[in-house]
Amino acid sequence: MNRKIMVAAVAVMFAVTSMLTGCETTGQAAGLGAGIGAVAGAVIGHQSGHGAEGAAIGAALGAGTGAAAHKIRAKRARNRAETVEQYNYQPSQGEMLTYEGSAVLPSTARPGSMVTSEVRYALLGAENGVSVNETRQLLRADGKVITEFSSKNLSRDDGTWVSEQDFRVPNDLQPGAYSVRSSVRTSQSSINGSTNFIIE
Repeated sequence: MNRKIMVAAVAVMFAVTSMLTGCETTGQAAGLGAGIGAVAGAVIGHQSGHGAEGAAIGAALGAGTGAAAHKIRAKRARNRAETVEQYNYQPSQGEMLTYEGSAVLPSTARPGSMVTSEVRYALLGAENGVSVNETRQLLRADGKVITEFSSKNLSRDDGTWVSEQDFRVPNDLQPGAYSVRSSVRTSQSSINGSTNFIIE
């Protein structure tokens, strides 16, 4: 595959990933991913003179991408008053975004299984609500990013939040240690943290 076609393939798959992260269920996402991947693969394959082969490869890539993540679920663990008391917060401090912890449940999983990524953080100084970006990445033990399986913009106001997202472990992961890095950003602040889990 020449450089021009490779660039096109990467661009298409980034577009597919962006479309899929908002899907309600993994099944819907996988089906949509396979369909979009097949179309993209056919176009790319046509450019290289192998349209049918490109469509098959594209469908496989799309299905794998689409199996990434479910919809984010969030709940408030502490209200504003409780969070203010917890951190002895004063309005003069402005916006405060604090990482409290994260988890991957279960902590041991198999390739192809569903696990839950959880991140907990406190937000103060945003009584009227602010736009928060939550991003989750799957990493190898050496810190190398395997994939960014979710990046969503959400509205949050003051309080302590627990955000959960289910995702399917890629089928081709080898046994060993991995981690999920969760990042939370507003226009003024940024926090992140990682949690290890095991593939057996």
